[in-house]
Amino acid sequence: MSKNERRRTIVYSNVNKKADSKSASRNNDVIDLDNEIVIGLASFPPPQNGNKQKENKQKKRSLSKNKKNGQASKKINNDILGKELKKQANKSNTKVSNKNTSKQVANNKESVNKTKMTMEEKIRRKKIKILKRMSVVILMFVLLICGLVYFFLSPIFNVKSIEVTNNNYITKEQIINSSGIKMNENMFKFSKKEVKNNILSNPYIEDVKVSRNIFNDKIEIDIKERTATLMLEYGNSYVYINNQGYILEISTVKLDSPILKGYVTPLEQVKPGNRLNKGDLERLETVLQIIEAANSNDLGQLITQIDIKDTNDYIMVLESEDKTVYLGDCSNLSTQMLYVKDMVTRSKGVEAEFFVDMDLNTGRPVFREKV
Repeated sequence: MSKNERRRTIVYSNVNKKADSKSASRNNDVIDLDNEIVIGLASFPPPQNGNKQKENKQKKRSLSKNKKNGQASKKINNDILGKELKKQANKSNTKVSNKNTSKQVANNKESVNKTKMTMEEKIRRKKIKILKRMSVVILMFVLLICGLVYFFLSPIFNVKSIEVTNNNYITKEQIINSSGIKMNENMFKFSKKEVKNNILSNPYIEDVKVSRNIFNDKIEIDIKERTATLMLEYGNSYVYINNQGYILEISTVKLDSPILKGYVTPLEQVKPGNRLNKGDLERLETVLQIIEAANSNDLGQLITQIDIKDTNDYIMVLESEDKTVYLGDCSNLSTQMLYVKDMVTRSKGVEAEFFVDMDLNTGRPVFREKV
């Protein structure tokens, strides 16, 4: 019996195994496994020869190789597909991310614009509020000013009187007429500066102060006058000037003041309100020194003329004493006036010339009687 036949003799049954083994060994029957069906035993395919087995093995190997190659190709294809899918996914993700970023940027821009709009709106509203408040304040201020103007321009503040003080030479009527102020006219309708300029147009007025007294409805004008102290010869007339060289008036009336001869100011400039030129103003300073020194020696009232043509030789005339004094450059007036005073006292009623134009420390004055 072959090995296959031995394998096929194995029988499984639900009956007692010992009985089956005894009956099988007793009968020694061979089971035809090809034609019989044995319960509990799987059927096996019939045996094949060696060539067929080799072919089957080769087929199996080729199938396994094909399977492996197919699996490998599938893996490669799957890898390629995976990479492509990843690329596409990355592209789609980048597109989506770009879209998202663009959306975010747009949203950010919109939010920034909205915040800007809100800030601008707030600022605009604040400006409008401020402008409204300012307009209200300005309107109230304008109304207040208008009310004050109407109040002060009412007849309550009409001028009832004009008071002028410290005027000596110029009369009150002259000052009021030159001021331009009218009685029963509102005192706030005129400018104090304009009134002052009108009054200062008079050469005799050196300074003026104008004030409103609203309690008494009165205008107060305080005057500071110029005084004529010297005269210039002007043809058959006389030009009144003060100590500052201001030309006050041209008149035919001779004042009891010294006359200056030899001035260099052009005649066309000799007009009231003008001032002597620079050369005459320098000479005027020396003249004032001569008068001061004469007054200190009780000789000032005797001076009638002073010739200022030559600055190195000022000539003083004492007409009531018939004396002419040559002072030179007036470098030592205090000593010179002492000699002049002594000479006047000693030569009463004698017409003479007296020279004190030298250095009195080394020289002696000269007295020359006119023949």
